[in-house]
Amino acid sequence: MMISNPPVRLVGLRSEDAVTGVREGLGWIRLERLSLIRVTGPQRVKFLHNLLSSDIAGLATGHSRLAALMNLKGHQVAWMRVMAEADALICELPVNVRDTVVDAFVHYKVGAPVRFERLDTVIFGLLGAKAREALGPLGFSEFAANTENFATTEGSSGRLRVNRSLDVPAGGFTLHAERTAAAAIEGELRSAWGDPVSSATLETLRVEEGLPWHGVDVLEENLLHETGQLAIYHSSSKGCYLGQEVVARLEGRGGHVTRKFRGLKCSRPAASGNEIVADEKVVGRVTSAGISPEFGAIAMGYLHRSHAETGTAVRVAGGEAEVMTLPFKA
Repeated sequence: MMISNPPVRLVGLRSEDAVTGVREGLGWIRLERLSLIRVTGPQRVKFLHNLLSSDIAGLATGHSRLAALMNLKGHQVAWMRVMAEADALICELPVNVRDTVVDAFVHYKVGAPVRFERLDTVIFGLLGAKAREALGPLGFSEFAANTENFATTEGSSGRLRVNRSLDVPAGGFTLHAERTAAAAIEGELRSAWGDPVSSATLETLRVEEGLPWHGVDVLEENLLHETGQLAIYHSSSKGCYLGQEVVARLEGRGGHVTRKFRGLKCSRPAASGNEIVADEKVVGRVTSAGISPEFGAIAMGYLHRSHAETGTAVRVAGGEAEVMTLPFKA
């Protein structure tokens, strides 16, 4: 797998310069936070369709869709990507909730002929304008790379699966590799494109685009309406699914919730966990933050609805901040 491009050296650059370097070129990183579940059996589609917030029954082979698994109170148990293969559904989701999700699947299957397998897979993120270019040498030269579709290939490094992803910044892809092949894939990426991007660079790219991740910005305590991602993780035409009554009730009330997920333009760098303060009261909390080359110190998090309007002045990390509508960068 020889690649002619000179490696892109991002390590050692200022955070802002690394962000620009990724957007204009390519950055790659191991997404250790993600894992896979393989769902098989003749009723797999009906089973997941009845549990998840998105339309799984209408998912064509080779396509993927983001969906939420909620509990009966409408709280977010997990966010995942469901990928339809010819004989299975692949669920890409945070590793820290994978066992919880499998337990929930087992609980609700009630004798249905559905099986669940935890896959031993390493997941990479490929980001930036040249991310598509990096896929050819890995065996994906024919991949159309439309958003939320995927392809698989069998090569010298084993079976690979790549998906063009809505929730990965900078036009990014997720790349699934069998664990036995992960070292070889990492070696190819490092040789062709240099060292991996830092988690701080990935975080800034994600905050710029206002992309919340489950387990980072979204926890089980949250309602889907609070996250601002209803249109992404929910199919409005669907009937019954777990948490549907809560979603429908909130829709009937105009989507009004106590707190809302917003951006923050800060006068000094913020960090996850920082309190958001107004009128000497805590009105919210930062979940993710970064330093953008275009917008400076930025963050995102939840604010009480009384202080969630765009332009509201608040304080974060001891400095002034302004509430912003997400995304900062389209």
